[in-house]
Amino acid sequence: MNKQSKMRRALGSGVAGVAALAMLATGTAHAANTYYSSKQPYIVPQQAVDMNYSAAPEGYAITYTEMLARHGSRGLSSYKYDALLMKMAETAKAENGFVDKETGEEFIKNLEAITAANVDNGYGMLTGQGESQHQGIGERAYKRNQTLFDQAAADGEKIEYESSGEARATESGENFKKGFDRESNGELANSYVTPSNPTGQDTTGIFNASPNTLYFHKIENPDGNDKEDDPNNPEDAYDIAQRYEDFIDADSVKSYIDAVEGYERSEQISRDLLSTVFKTEFIDKIGTDKDHMWYNTIDGKPYDDEDENLIEDGTSDHYIGNCAPNAKPDDKDACGEASKSIESVVDAAMDLYNLYIIAADMQEENTDAHRFDFDKYFERIDSTEGKTFAWILDAEDFYEKGPSYAGQDETYRIAQPLLDDFFNSIDERVAGGTTAATFRFAHAETIMPFAALIKAPGSEEQIPQNKIYDPLDLLGDQGYKSNWYGESVTPMAANIQWDVATKDDPETGKAYTPLVRMLYNETEVPFNASCRPVAEGSTWYKESELKSCLGLEEKRVPMDEEPTITVDTDTSGDQQQDGNAGDQSQNTGDGVTGPSDSTKKPTAADQPKTIAKTGSAMIVPAVAAVVLIAAGVTLVFVRRAKRH
Repeated sequence: MNKQSKMRRALGSGVAGVAALAMLATGTAHAANTYYSSKQPYIVPQQAVDMNYSAAPEGYAITYTEMLARHGSRGLSSYKYDALLMKMAETAKAENGFVDKETGEEFIKNLEAITAANVDNGYGMLTGQGESQHQGIGERAYKRNQTLFDQAAADGEKIEYESSGEARATESGENFKKGFDRESNGELANSYVTPSNPTGQDTTGIFNASPNTLYFHKIENPDGNDKEDDPNNPEDAYDIAQRYEDFIDADSVKSYIDAVEGYERSEQISRDLLSTVFKTEFIDKIGTDKDHMWYNTIDGKPYDDEDENLIEDGTSDHYIGNCAPNAKPDDKDACGEASKSIESVVDAAMDLYNLYIIAADMQEENTDAHRFDFDKYFERIDSTEGKTFAWILDAEDFYEKGPSYAGQDETYRIAQPLLDDFFNSIDERVAGGTTAATFRFAHAETIMPFAALIKAPGSEEQIPQNKIYDPLDLLGDQGYKSNWYGESVTPMAANIQWDVATKDDPETGKAYTPLVRMLYNETEVPFNASCRPVAEGSTWYKESELKSCLGLEEKRVPMDEEPTITVDTDTSGDQQQDGNAGDQSQNTGDGVTGPSDSTKKPTAADQPKTIAKTGSAMIVPAVAAVVLIAAGVTLVFVRRAKRH
């Protein structure tokens, strides 16, 4: 081994985890001073552009890949922020509450324009950016594993496509497939697993609706039907969702979120933002009486017993929903939920902030036909204030969908069936299955719990129960500084991909335990620190090791073999993989020809004689890592259930 390789190996063991976090923070570095939180448009990492991923250890070949992805950039999920601010603006106009006439007219024009853009595009649907994001991810998924897919096409194997069943998730998958098929010249375009439960929006009949594993956070599935309740199975999808819904409705969770929203600086920065549009005397009235609280109903009034925007007057139901002007009859999300409201200065400011961040995902829809500008209201907002808005927004997601506070596991327990599905899919492939890849499309509400369950970079740590989530270090002794940032954990089109490599035992013909490596937002990252890679500094892990270190404690399978392997240390080091930037010429092997022999006792050949550098993670210089981590501190966050 040459001196340079030894240095790279040494760096690998000490810097790989830091580098992974740094690379995940790249999107934030690019988005400095924008504070887009989980509405951050997807930024392709340089590693994915260069296709500079580590090769599997010598003799292993990638024979399967699987992915979980959030939908791409979208417009507003429903008519709510724009609707409520319009009602507030109408009151301000009537009371001469704008700072001046021109500001008021421009504010109303911006609201009308972003509403019209969402009506045209469809509330909750992908924007042009969202389509492009997933087409690009699909193209690069093929490039990264071109050898795998070319062989799959030659062998008549198939790809499985899954969706939560929500239209924007299916639409994301369709665009992913479009990019994948374009890059692969359509060699697997018609080679897909026939869905047993086709999604309602999928006219191609390709996507299987899998709400139990991809929409586990709600009892009601995207198609409007409830999950099936098996009275003999307390761990069925219905009961998992029920426990989770009970958890997020509990006072213990709400108290943490209320503490963030009630922080004195939250109201001050909210007043500062609103003062760019409204007079001080109008801002002072917000939330003080019924005329200065606004509800997303047809008449702007509150109703105690609204259910699906319907109320009963004793004889019949009346629709009280507030619908966007010129809404399409089939766009159910163009009529907002009656439960949404503005009842405080913070509510009003956060609704304006939500329009600012979603506008970043609607660049192609922001046209002369409906031109809007919400950046202008944040020009006076300094870095600290911008990050505080993001903190207010993300606190709820951290507590309800992320690692949350110590002593609870409900926020990520719901993702265990998805992790089981990841492992089961690998095992089926190793056992001789003909599905070469599984691509799943879902939501931030899927990504965040899954990342917390496997303790992916940025989602490793819970907050002590007596502390408050405080990534900005604003709360002194009351706070706990966390490295969880919505912008890097779950930007638009966020994705977690596992590549699986196999090798046959030349003596028995059976497959050795498969190896797995993870890409998070197309950046190669290690699994959490409790998982042991096949060699120091490597990002490849035995599947049996991952089954013993990932997921709920009671679901883990004890490891009965060594986690390490031995490879020839004279082979070349970090490899570029497939695509135009390189190939896998050293990843030789016949793939999977027999069942896994993961229970075999380790032999002398399994023991590490030296630390292998083949398969080590791509390492960035330590100084660059520190710089990117520093940029990550400026990351931002996501909002409250009543306003989602």
